Amino acid sequence: MINEINSSQTGMVDSIKTFMEPEAIAQTIGIQKNTLIEAGLYGAIGFLAGFLIKKYSEYFIALVFLIVALIILQQFDYLSLSFNNAKIHEFFGLQYNALMSERYGTLLIEWIKANSIGSASFVVSFLIGLKVG
Repeated sequence: MINEINSSQTGMVDSIKTFMEPEAIAQTIGIQKNTLIEAGLYGAIGFLAGFLIKKYSEYFIALVFLIVALIILQQFDYLSLSFNNAKIHEFFGLQYNALMSERYGTLLIEWIKANSIGSASFVVSFLIGLKVG
């Protein structure tokens, strides 16, 4: 009797394990395992970001004001902020072209196009995190 209970529990645990494997899920959905892991990672980051922004909105507003103040100080030549665009492009896996316009909105749109599943996962999870937080 005890052996029958243990064998049925082991079977259920094994079936759950095989169902939750990234390879099995990726095969049923029809995408690659790396893409599935990437979507899960961006989803978790989006949920955490949305949750923390809602939970600590006062600090987020203060951070936005700080960034706006830095931009204003740069416009009046009190500060000088610069970014290494070649390294930013390398980080996001995009090819850097020196003749390309150095607009960060364009860079963001290119990254979103290249990683559509991950960015969609981020946005949906971000909105869920905002709702839960």
